[in-house]
Amino acid sequence: MKGSVRKLKQNDINQCFGNLMTSTSSPTLILNKVGKILNMNEAAVKLFNLNSSYIGYLTMDESSNLNWAKFVKQLQSDLRSEEIFNIQTASNEFEMMSFKCFFDPNTEEIVAQISTLNNDIAHELYVSQEQERSQSFHAYDHLPYAVIISDASGIILGLNKYAEMYLKIEKSQLLHKAHQHIFDTFTLKKGQITSYLSKLMGEKHANIHVVDETQVITPCYYEISSIYDEYNNIIVTVINDETEKKQLQHKVEHQQALNVVGQMAASIAHEIRNPLTSLKGFTELLKLNADEESSMYLSVIDSELQRMEQILSELLVLSKPTSMKVELLELNNIVKQVIEFMLPDALMKNIMIQYISPSTQVYIGGNENRLKQVFMNLIKNAMESMNNGGTITVEMTADCAIVELQIKDEGVGMDSATLQNLFQPFYTTKSAGTGLGLAFVKKVIEEHEGVIGVSSELQKGTCFHLQFPIYSFNQVDTMDVSTKDSAYLVT
Repeated sequence: MKGSVRKLKQNDINQCFGNLMTSTSSPTLILNKVGKILNMNEAAVKLFNLNSSYIGYLTMDESSNLNWAKFVKQLQSDLRSEEIFNIQTASNEFEMMSFKCFFDPNTEEIVAQISTLNNDIAHELYVSQEQERSQSFHAYDHLPYAVIISDASGIILGLNKYAEMYLKIEKSQLLHKAHQHIFDTFTLKKGQITSYLSKLMGEKHANIHVVDETQVITPCYYEISSIYDEYNNIIVTVINDETEKKQLQHKVEHQQALNVVGQMAASIAHEIRNPLTSLKGFTELLKLNADEESSMYLSVIDSELQRMEQILSELLVLSKPTSMKVELLELNNIVKQVIEFMLPDALMKNIMIQYISPSTQVYIGGNENRLKQVFMNLIKNAMESMNNGGTITVEMTADCAIVELQIKDEGVGMDSATLQNLFQPFYTTKSAGTGLGLAFVKKVIEEHEGVIGVSSELQKGTCFHLQFPIYSFNQVDTMDVSTKDSAYLVT
C-alpha cells in the first residue's frame, strides 16, 4: 500500500512538472539540487534577462546561498516546499522572490515556480526568516561553552559569545568565512588541520587539541570538537577549555618529581654525610702543618667540600615538609631591599637594575624571607645570562585584586626545550648549577597563592612574570600555614 501511494505521489509530481513548464505564465525553472538551471520558460528568461539556452546558476545573496542547501534537504523529504530567496534580476538589483518548489526523486530535479513579492511583504517575510535563524544562534549564547555553526561546505554561519572570547575575534569578522579560520589564533603542529578536516569529512566527527600561546602568564589549552549534523546539514563545533586540566597534570608531574627527589635525598644523605664530615676534619688538620702552596690547594678542597655540603643540605630540605609563617607584607618595600642588596654585584658586571614601582602601596600575604630568596634568585639568574652587561628591568603593576611583578633581562634567552623543563628539579643549563633554584621559586610562588610564567627569545632576553593576590589589612594578621614538600635552598 505504501509503495502505491509513493508511486502515485511521484506521478502527480511528474505531471505537475510538465504542466507548470507549458501552461503557467509565472517564471518557472528546472534546477538540480545545487541550484544549477537546467531549463526555464519564457517568463523566467525575461525576468532574469537570460538566454533561453543558458545553463548556469541564479545569483543569490550570501544569506540565500547559505540557506539553499538546508531548503533542498527539507524539499527532498517533503517533495514540495516554499521559501523566500534574494535573487539578482535583469536590472542587476537583488529582489526577494517566493520559490514554490517540487522535487522529483527519480530525476532528482527541482521545478521552481517563482513569484515576485510586494516590497513590504517581501521585506517582512525575509526579516522574519533572518530573525528566526538569528534566534537559533542566540540560543547558543546561553550555553557555558564555545559553539560555532558551519554549513556542510564549511562556511561559518554563527558563533556564540564564548567562541568570540576564546578565538579573540568579533562575530562579524568570522561569519561567512571558511571553517579553517577557527584555528588562526592557535599554535598547531604541522599537518594537524589537514588530519582533522580529513577525519571530519570521512567519519563525520573529529577533534583537535590546540594551544594559545599569546597569553602572557601561561599558555591556554583547548580541545576543539566538530560533528556533522546530517539532519540539519550543518557542522557543530564546540571548544572546551582544558587549561585547568593541563595545569593540574603539570602539578601532579611536578609533585611526582619532588617525591622522587625526597626519596633520593634520604638515601644520599646517609651515604655521603659521614665521609664528608671526615674529609672536612682531615682537611683542617692538614692545614695546620701545610706550607703556603699546600694551604692554597687545601683551601680549594675545603671550598669544594662546602659546596658539596650545600647541595646535600638542599636535598635534605627537599625531602622534609616544613611550615611557613604568613604575614601581611608591603611588597614594594621587599623588592627595593632585594635590589639594593643585588645592585653592587650587578654594577661590577656592568649591569644596571631599573625598578618601576607602583604609585600606591601593595600588600600581600606571605613570608618575607622566602620572597626575598625568590627575587634574589631570579635577579641572580638574569645577571648570569648577561655576559656583556645591560639592564635588568623590574616592574610592578597592580589592580584591585592582582599585583604583577616582571623581571626582564637582556641576556642570551632560552629555547623552547629549556622553557618547557625550566621548573623541573635538577634541570639546569649551568655547568655549576644544581637545577633546584627555579624549582624552589615555583614552589614558593604557589605557596603564596601566586602564579609564575616566563617568556623568552634567543639573543634578546627573558622575562619572568609573577602574580600574587592583593590582601587588605583585615584579611591577614599572622597565621601558620603547613606546606608539604615546600622548602628549598636557593642555588
